Amino acid sequence: MKKLILLSALTWMISTTVNAQRCDKYNKYCDIELKDYDYSTQSAFAHLYPGDTVPVKTVLYIGKEYHITVCSDYGEVPWRIVQPSRKTLKEIQEIRRDTTKIYKVDEYGENIVDNNTGDYIVEKVTITVDTIWASSRVADEIPMFNSKSGTEWVQKVKTTQRAFVYVTLPIDAKPEGACVAVFIGNSQMAKSKFATKRPTGEAY
Repeated sequence: MKKLILLSALTWMISTTVNAQRCDKYNKYCDIELKDYDYSTQSAFAHLYPGDTVPVKTVLYIGKEYHITVCSDYGEVPWRIVQPSRKTLKEIQEIRRDTTKIYKVDEYGENIVDNNTGDYIVEKVTITVDTIWASSRVADEIPMFNSKSGTEWVQKVKTTQRAFVYVTLPIDAKPEGACVAVFIGNSQMAKSKFATKRPTGEAY
């Protein structure tokens, strides 16, 4: 029985690997227009099963223009781009109330006793409320793009930032799943060049 289970697991791994290898043949299932960008460094390919959602991590560098788009042999799949961030949440941990009583005194500075109760006569009561706060850092996401508004994202980045491209294969896809390609292209930065032509009339 153990050998049978091991064989089944091995067969699944081989099948998954084969499917993953086929997915990088995007020209067989992608009917999209790739533009004049460099897609070689951050693009990703994967084999997903119905209901799967996977993130593709990327870094968007300042000064570059990016073109991001997604395709699948399933057809159009929902995807979105978010910027991860952290925010500080404050919540009340404890509320402390301190009560201070000031007693009535006579001309000699002695506390005056109430003849009826035998207690000192209270002249003033002060209540001080002190709130103790607790802070926590939680992960958050800032929406940048959603495929509901278009099929591609093109933008020049003003500040270097991390981003996640989330892709979901719909639940109604075939049980064997489908290939998904996430294309992340960036414009090449201009390179400095030195003049090679020698000025006329100067000796070297």
